[in-house]
Amino acid sequence: MKRFLPNENETPIVIAEIGGNHGGNLALAQQMVIEAISAGTRHVKFQTIVPERLVSSLDPDFEGFSKETLSFEEFEELSRFCRENGAVFLSTPFDAGSADFLERLQVPAFKIASGDLTYLPFIKHIASKNLPILLSTGASEFVDIDRAVHLVRGITDAELILMHCTAAYPCPDEEANLLLIPELRRRYQCPVGFSDHTLNVDIALAAAALGAAVIEKHFTVDRNLPGGDNALSVVPDELRALCRGVSRIGRALGSGVRKKTVSELKIDCRMHRSLVARRFMKASETLAADDIDGLRPAGGISPVETDRLIGKTLRVDVSKGEKFLPEHFL
Repeated sequence: MKRFLPNENETPIVIAEIGGNHGGNLALAQQMVIEAISAGTRHVKFQTIVPERLVSSLDPDFEGFSKETLSFEEFEELSRFCRENGAVFLSTPFDAGSADFLERLQVPAFKIASGDLTYLPFIKHIASKNLPILLSTGASEFVDIDRAVHLVRGITDAELILMHCTAAYPCPDEEANLLLIPELRRRYQCPVGFSDHTLNVDIALAAAALGAAVIEKHFTVDRNLPGGDNALSVVPDELRALCRGVSRIGRALGSGVRKKTVSELKIDCRMHRSLVARRFMKASETLAADDIDGLRPAGGISPVETDRLIGKTLRVDVSKGEKFLPEHFL
């Protein structure tokens, strides 16, 4: 299986979603890449849009998309710039030709936008490339996700990551529906990420705590820049806080298996109890419940053995407070 994610239980990936925040300015896009790297992520994502292949020229959005896109030649230069600076270049295509172009740029995975969750011919085209897919699920019902997942899995065994998101810009906190993250993971048996459109980083950190394998967050160097999603994006200091928080949460999540940790083993003896004599007892005496106490530290007979000790006969004298040991008994 071709994978995008590192090994299971590793720190979630943070993707700085630059999208069209560069406003069609290659130099600004490159600046945003450098700022994202400095903030702590290696993964940056853009949107490869050919306006006439996405929206009708009669639609009011056509002009905006036209202003915020880069040419294929500029994307090729941007991809090379990312590689030279240690960043992973990603971009969302919105038509088959753009997907083919990104494949030639050797992207490690494809992101499919929420709006294309029902564009099955396009999903089929991308799945046929046998690369990992990050599939956004905003503005959908389970039936839409079921259909898309079934289609992808019928074509490729490359890694599929469902990206939970709410298609609202910005997304109100009460519509984030973070509990859908573990539900999607249970229902589809695949990694689940979070494409976050809420303001600041709090909700994204909560998503990481719920096990999101990828956190995608809109990123800019200045929220006052025109166009794109600049107004709802995080700036470098916020992205830095997100990367640090996600890293810490990733370390803290653990395996879900209850066993003693390295730190607990160091204090295990001091915090647990041993069975001790409540009074001075002579050899040949038989233990009653009132003769037994449980005191720290451990190292003797565990209190879980209390009932087994009742009725046993001592072979030696035992002082008050002394730990009972197996060799003390007949």
